[in-house]
Amino acid sequence: MPKNRTTAQQRARQIQRAPGARLPYGKALEAARRRQLHPDQARQALRELAEADDIALSWRDCLRGHLATADRADWPTMEDAISWCEDLYVLSGIPSPAEALPGIPPALRYFPLDDLRAALKTGTARDYLCAGVAALTGPLRHLLRRPYLARPREDDVTYQARKAPTSPSRHLVTVHTLDGLHIEDVSFPRPWGTPTTTGYFTGETIHGREDLARAVLAHALGGTEPTSRASCGTCHGNGWLTAMDPEHDAHVPAYRPDGGHVCSCGGCRGTGLRPLPVQLFAATFLRRLHARTGSEVSRREILEWTAEHAPAQPAPRARCAEGPQDAYVRQVVDAVTNAGFTPVRTGAPDGYELDFDEQGVLGAHFAVAGEAALRAFRTDSVLLFWFSDRGWSVTGFGEVRRLLPEDLVPAPHAVAQALATPPTDEGPSAGPPPFHLDPYTAVLAYLAPAHP
Repeated sequence: MPKNRTTAQQRARQIQRAPGARLPYGKALEAARRRQLHPDQARQALRELAEADDIALSWRDCLRGHLATADRADWPTMEDAISWCEDLYVLSGIPSPAEALPGIPPALRYFPLDDLRAALKTGTARDYLCAGVAALTGPLRHLLRRPYLARPREDDVTYQARKAPTSPSRHLVTVHTLDGLHIEDVSFPRPWGTPTTTGYFTGETIHGREDLARAVLAHALGGTEPTSRASCGTCHGNGWLTAMDPEHDAHVPAYRPDGGHVCSCGGCRGTGLRPLPVQLFAATFLRRLHARTGSEVSRREILEWTAEHAPAQPAPRARCAEGPQDAYVRQVVDAVTNAGFTPVRTGAPDGYELDFDEQGVLGAHFAVAGEAALRAFRTDSVLLFWFSDRGWSVTGFGEVRRLLPEDLVPAPHAVAQALATPPTDEGPSAGPPPFHLDPYTAVLAYLAPAHP
């Protein structure tokens, strides 16, 4: 049997035979791959692109402008090369290269733009010429069909799930054009303006399936940007409100390190998302995403389904509420109390204090005492503290003991059980959070009532 291998020439023929593709650029692409492209060949390739029927008018004008520059000078000069490179980055939807950008973003790892940057750094006109033609006549050509600076249409993308190499229960959800061109990865839904977190979604638990469904549904609706159909109408997607609530003093500003008079939005509990039918969406679409045949779901299907099943946007409410980690830590305190421990009252509300930093690391600490603490640790009191990048630990006897080394955001009852029967040693050293876990999303699983 022949090997499943695609050469540059075969790829050129595949794209050439695609619907609406009429560019006979096979030889030019082969020459570009070998870095032997002549300027006349590059001009001809651009001219064919500018005359193609399936190229947007704005991009045709852009290509014709580069052609006019090429006819007037010994093209490409360095100025022309930089101009063309900037246009190609606009085409791909990311900022033009700068010293602040260490490389090509991971979401665009399949675009051949890294060769362009390398050619610009070396100043070699031939290398730049080859890389540019290879980009325009390769996977980037699909994007030439949409207008300059325009995003893909809502029905232009599909969603696919890819299993993690080491665990079939974890999936990375990716976004593709209709002809299979990879655009980006679906990230964990975060409030608008917070750092993006991308990783594998787990499908072993109900909460994991809901997290995956919420991520795909929110992405299809536009995320948490203020103009999105998935954003909260009260806080406009950012997850917080300037305190207008008379009961604001009872809350602690959470997750965001703004402090002052800022508190979590009571309409979305700090998520930035409106209520979404995630359970019904998971039952309807996730089976298709997890199919072994590589089934895909289009954004058009999701939008049509959401129009019928999504609840109406609730009326805006200018009220604040406790933050996500408040609700989680409060449940841990209650579980520890029910296990026989006595939380030591401090000046902080409810006896515990929250810690969080600008990187979004959630945390809290409180002291416990009583007979249960004396029986478990042979000391009057211990300090129980938690950071979402290290898990729950206990100290108070000259050392720190991790209670649940394998779990960074465990269930509250699991924390109480581990506290009652502490480990005898430190356990494995704390490493970075697992790639399939977003602590912020995990904390939302413990909100009551159920988060959107």
